[in-house]
Amino acid sequence: MAVVLYTRVPELDLARYDRMMAGLELDGNPPAGAILHIASEGVGAVNVCEVWQTREAAESFVERRLREAIAAQGVKEQLSYRIEPLHNLFAPDMDIVGRIGMSSLPPNVSRTARAS
Repeated sequence: MAVVLYTRVPELDLARYDRMMAGLELDGNPPAGAILHIASEGVGAVNVCEVWQTREAAESFVERRLREAIAAQGVKEQLSYRIEPLHNLFAPDMDIVGRIGMSSLPPNVSRTARAS
């Protein structure tokens, strides 16, 4: 059953989020079971919503890759997250979803910034 993983990462700004995403190398090594990743800037935090094929896949990613990647960005607060069953996913314009999400990094992040 598909699930939604919600995280809110205090202490993380968008520049460090972009560096974290580059370090995770999701484009070249995507985590098994990942379906969709959405991030937004909150007040003093980055908010992330992800859709996963299973709870186990989401938890594996958090424990094997995400916790370490967040810590590498200097975030000291313990990561908290919640996983809930997906009830519905509606994307009426898949073409634009594809154009927006062709990379794990936002379009304004240059290739040189991706490597640093």
